[in-house]
Amino acid sequence: MPLSDRIRRLAEKFSEQPRQSSAGAPQYSAPSSHEPPQLPPRPSINSNSSRSQENEAEHASLEWSSEDPCAVLGGSGDRALPNTYKVRRDLVDSRLLAHAVPTNAWWQNLIIEGGDQPVLVAPYMVKCLGETVVVCAPTPLEEDRFVASVWHNDWAIRIPGCARHRVAAFDALSVTVDYVETSAAAAAADGESDCAAAVASLPLVKGSAFATVVFNRPAVLGLESVHAVLKVDCAAYGPGAAVVELNNGATWLVCYEGNAVLRHLDGSRIESSEAVQGSVRLALIPGSDGSRHDAIAALLSAREAVPVGGSVDVQATDSEAVFEITWRTAGQGGAPAMCTLPHHRQTMADGCVEPMDAVAPFWSSKGPMHVVRGRVWRLTEQLEPLGFSGPVPLTDAARIRRLCELVAADAASLPADASALPPDPYFFGKALARAARIALIAAEVGDHASSQHAADLAAAWFEPWILGTNGNALVYDTEWRGMVSRAGLHDPGADFGQGRYNDHHFHYGYFVYAAAALARLRPGWLDERRRAFVDLLVRDFCTPLDARTPSAAAGAASSDPPHHFPQMRCFDMYDGHSWAAGLFAFADSRNQESTSEAINAYYGAYLYAQTTGRPRLARYVRAVLQLEARGTRTYWHLGDLASGLYPESYAHDKAIVGILWSTKVDYATFFGANPEFIYGIQFLPLTPASALILKRSWIADIWPRYLDSVSKNSASPQWREIIDLALAVVDKQAAFERIAETAVHDDGNSASNSYYWVATAPEA
Repeated sequence: MPLSDRIRRLAEKFSEQPRQSSAGAPQYSAPSSHEPPQLPPRPSINSNSSRSQENEAEHASLEWSSEDPCAVLGGSGDRALPNTYKVRRDLVDSRLLAHAVPTNAWWQNLIIEGGDQPVLVAPYMVKCLGETVVVCAPTPLEEDRFVASVWHNDWAIRIPGCARHRVAAFDALSVTVDYVETSAAAAAADGESDCAAAVASLPLVKGSAFATVVFNRPAVLGLESVHAVLKVDCAAYGPGAAVVELNNGATWLVCYEGNAVLRHLDGSRIESSEAVQGSVRLALIPGSDGSRHDAIAALLSAREAVPVGGSVDVQATDSEAVFEITWRTAGQGGAPAMCTLPHHRQTMADGCVEPMDAVAPFWSSKGPMHVVRGRVWRLTEQLEPLGFSGPVPLTDAARIRRLCELVAADAASLPADASALPPDPYFFGKALARAARIALIAAEVGDHASSQHAADLAAAWFEPWILGTNGNALVYDTEWRGMVSRAGLHDPGADFGQGRYNDHHFHYGYFVYAAAALARLRPGWLDERRRAFVDLLVRDFCTPLDARTPSAAAGAASSDPPHHFPQMRCFDMYDGHSWAAGLFAFADSRNQESTSEAINAYYGAYLYAQTTGRPRLARYVRAVLQLEARGTRTYWHLGDLASGLYPESYAHDKAIVGILWSTKVDYATFFGANPEFIYGIQFLPLTPASALILKRSWIADIWPRYLDSVSKNSASPQWREIIDLALAVVDKQAAFERIAETAVHDDGNSASNSYYWVATAPEA
């Protein structure tokens, strides 16, 4: 990832001289004389605020806004600009461009750079290369600091009559790749290359137990493996089915339509005796030799139920959310055979699927994948109470007095000159959210002067970014349809890859949280102009899914209003968490480092929806937030919601994942290998939402084994404090003692926020 800018700046940040503590803060002139803000009472989960007079239609809407970003930003053209990194028109059917093309999807590798890096369909990895589809059932590489999926060309499937491929459709759970004719005669007959006939289609559906290629016209089926073929059995399971044994010990089931037989040509190639048409399906048969007959029979029962896509419906109340995944299928075979990840099995409703116990689990880098049959999955999340204030109310008088001292000093230390603030969206966003957090804490403890001062400064800092008069304005990218920094439009390394859509939810989560806080403290601040701008930021990473499925066939003729932003840009409804990586191709596919900043993003969006009187949106985002927390606790927190997902070679001396990739687990960060970085980047920022992921049982288990020594051995007071703050859910007094001497804080944190977190952290 071209993150040299991020690495350099973070390295510089932690080698700087410590900043002065708030005790030596400069004095500033008094803020404006209007009435100090009053913090409203602690909200219930379903509280609405300042816009009760608005019509019921908006309250029921699952859309932030439909306003054209170009109009919101002034329509002059200087804030609506094309990215210099272009959509690959040869890899994306141009008719899809009526929709916003994803930038952080699990299948992103198909349409960026060479388009030749693998995507994880789970349990298989797939590459699309010229006239070939390559399928891999990955095997593990287990080391002390990582667990990786080893790629091997298990099967290369030749698609005769074509030499290129393009994405033709996608939805929340799938992408379809068409392999198309490229002859001059075909192009002339169709009039344009995007109308060239699809020789074959590749429906890549997350979790499919089969890898599938649909041949749209008769063709001889040719398969080649990097392994030697030992045996091809076309007799044991009837017409259109063959069992192939390879010399790496793997056994595969190959299903196809018609009465052809597969012939073993030479060491690694097999071919059909005649042309086939329709679905060709390949499945690894996991497990030992003794169990394979029953597994083959079970998979054969689902061979005709071909998954071609899916949808996700989210229904939420104040206390519960249901994610309903519906698989779309072709064929007459009933419910498809699909693979579940560990987090699916934690919340799946009884009776909605039929376990296929005869099929052993598939290996994946995120843990075993069990095969089930069912058209509809229902996953239920219980929603924990959450609002602006901490889980435990402030009642102790001594702690309130101490918090008043700290928050007054923190507010006074905020710079009056906005030019002293970082110019990039990430570090500026952290500074902005920090000031907003100080304002909220001050209001809660009754220090209205400090609250007003901090809110005044936060509002003043925010304004140039809203107007676009700051040095690195946020602009609307008309190519990929998103809000990006102006510097990022031209420089892929600028602002941590912001113009290539890296980390957007991290960056804009801080802005949206600050906007929610300012709107709560002073409802008049969020006028129509500011609200429209903040809406753009939250739409960038949190536009809800709708029922529209982008496809080339529908794209050109669609009468639906355009999507100004991709739906749920970063969030993966199948994997249960976000992907931070944007328009950069990796052999390990997608990745996310800081789960806690993803939590902060959806927390900010949730508070913003509540504060602006949009309860349906608030419930939707709250559901996504809870699922992100489950993904965090399952795949990044070792031993929290799941045990034994990762091999002992990795898990023996650690309890965290630093970077989770589609196909790899990494004990690392993008900015350093220190243990306090690897743990701490999964904890910051500390807000009331941190209670969703920092659970007493987990911290109590790992504190004496790992975190205590991680803290004591840290040379950085900022990172040491972040680790120490996790102790608050186990032992408040010990946490207070550890942070008492901290004079320098992470740039998104403050003394008052640390103290507030410890005081209000959940005790059970």
